[in-house]
Amino acid sequence: MIPRSARRTAAIGGALALALAAAGTAQAHIGVSPGTAVLRESTEFTIRVPTEGGVATNRVRVTFPAQVTVYAVADAPGWTTQILRRPDGRLRGVEWTGGAIPPDQYADFTVLGTPFEEGTSVWKSEQGLANGTVKAWTAAPEAEGQEAPETGPGTPGPAAAVVISAEPAEAGGGGGGGSGTLWAAMIGIALGALALVGVGMVWASRPAELPPDGPDDDPGR
Repeated sequence: MIPRSARRTAAIGGALALALAAAGTAQAHIGVSPGTAVLRESTEFTIRVPTEGGVATNRVRVTFPAQVTVYAVADAPGWTTQILRRPDGRLRGVEWTGGAIPPDQYADFTVLGTPFEEGTSVWKSEQGLANGTVKAWTAAPEAEGQEAPETGPGTPGPAAAVVISAEPAEAGGGGGGGSGTLWAAMIGIALGALALVGVGMVWASRPAELPPDGPDDDPGR
C-alpha cells in the first residue's frame, strides 16, 4: 500500500506540473507591451514574438493601430527591416524578414510611437514559419482576465492590444496582457507546493513518540 505521505507528495507534484504547464502556454502568441500607454506620451512599444507550434519563425509583419503614430523602428540585428508607409508617407506597419527565431525561443522588436486617442489599440500581425505556414494574429484581442483558446495555423489567433489612458497614474508596465503578473503567480504556486512537500516529508518521518532526553524525563519516575 502506498503511504499517505507519498500519495500527498504525488498529488502536489501533479498540481504543480499542471500550473507550470499552463504558465508556459499562456503567452504563446505575439504580444505588445506596455499593456497600457499614456495619451500623447512618446512610448517605446516592444513586440514580443515567441515561436509557434515548435517551428522556427522567419518573418514578422505588424500593422500599427490607427490610434498610435509610430515614427521610428529600432534596428533588429540579423533581420531585414522593411517599413510600410501610407500614401502620405506616415508609417503604417513594418515587416522583418531574413532572420530566424528557433523553436522554444522568442525575439523582441521595438518601435517608438505616440498614442493620440483613448481606448484600446489593436496591433494586428502575421507570423511566417519556416515550413511555409503563415499564422495570423488578427482576431479579437483577449478579454481582460481571460485566455483565448489555442487555434491552429490556419485560424487567426487573438491580436495584441494596448489600452491608451489619459491618466499617467493608470498606465501599467505589464506587457503582453499581464505576463509578469502571471509568472509571479505561478512562481508563488511553485514555492508553496514545494513548501508543502517539505512539510509532508518532515511529518512522515517524525517518530510517533520522542524518547526521553535523560533520567529526569522518564515518565515512570
